[in-house]
Amino acid sequence: MTTPLPVSLTPSDLDASVRIQSAAFQDDPLWVYLLPDPQRRAAALRRCFTPVFATSIRAGQVYGAGTPLEGVAIWSVPGSTTPLSAALPSIPGFLKIALSPFVIRFRLAFPIFAKFDEFKQRYVHGPHYYLNTISVAPEAQGKGLASKLIRPFLAEADQRRLPAYTETMTPSNVGLYTHYGFKVMEEYRFPGTDLTLWSFLRA
Repeated sequence: MTTPLPVSLTPSDLDASVRIQSAAFQDDPLWVYLLPDPQRRAAALRRCFTPVFATSIRAGQVYGAGTPLEGVAIWSVPGSTTPLSAALPSIPGFLKIALSPFVIRFRLAFPIFAKFDEFKQRYVHGPHYYLNTISVAPEAQGKGLASKLIRPFLAEADQRRLPAYTETMTPSNVGLYTHYGFKVMEEYRFPGTDLTLWSFLRA
């Protein structure tokens, strides 16, 4: 029996999605590096994630778990009407929205996101499932929401005999993804920083 996918979110879920994503990423290593000040970081996260989630919801690629909403994920799947890579504004574009007036910090993100693209092109080819991002509200951790946002897509990928790909810069996520059958393809330490990027493929 096929496991049903989580509920697909609508524009009415935008504010809640952005709130959950921003809270979950408040202490994310990348964002701490780009914006060391916590208050500025909180505001920048909301500015960044609002256009990302608005565009992704329109593309039908944002899924949620919990009632009320407590976890969200953006999945790009083969056969989507609008692939996320085509629907999203450019990385420089939405980072400029998010990080201005923090232009100096904004420039630090370019080589990082370039490495994201490099790894993805290196390790996955053809139709695949891509977990762009997943977040669970801090107060809802431990409820199994991540599993509800990951397992159904992996089951569907297995049924279609397709790979799944994702990446992370959060050390605690490494164990999470390997638990779901992803294999670490590459671990890259950005020179002059404490940042590490892990690339994962589930064949």
